[in-house]
Amino acid sequence: MPDVRVRSMCLLLALCMVLLPLASAAHAESYFTPRRTFGALFLGGSLFMAKKSLDFHRDAGDIYDAYKVAGNSQLADRLYSRASDRDTKSQMSLGMSLILLAGGLRLLISSGVDDNVPKHDEKIRLEMTGNPKTGSVGVAFSKGF
Repeated sequence: MPDVRVRSMCLLLALCMVLLPLASAAHAESYFTPRRTFGALFLGGSLFMAKKSLDFHRDAGDIYDAYKVAGNSQLADRLYSRASDRDTKSQMSLGMSLILLAGGLRLLISSGVDDNVPKHDEKIRLEMTGNPKTGSVGVAFSKGF
């Protein structure tokens, strides 16, 4: 049963990765914008972390099964702590996967938004002064209104 859910989730994520950028490609000048590139990277990272989460979860289950049949208390303590560690890593990997998924989808969905924003001409001047006799350096930022 879990394999069906994993496969369907992977299929859904793959469809999102393929279809979402194509929907907004007609409006943008270039297909490879920074937002789309980072969005695809985030989605790839999300898939990687989801796979690691499943691997850690399987390892934790196997180690916990070995803990149940452990012969002595020292081995049981070591196995329990390893199972707990793998379970924690599984949960953290799943959380990171969801964060990367949300960030990647947000970047892909909003990839054409910045093209319509007018650019502001903000001139900020940087003035640097120095005095070699005293060894001091001065930095000043100024902006005209």
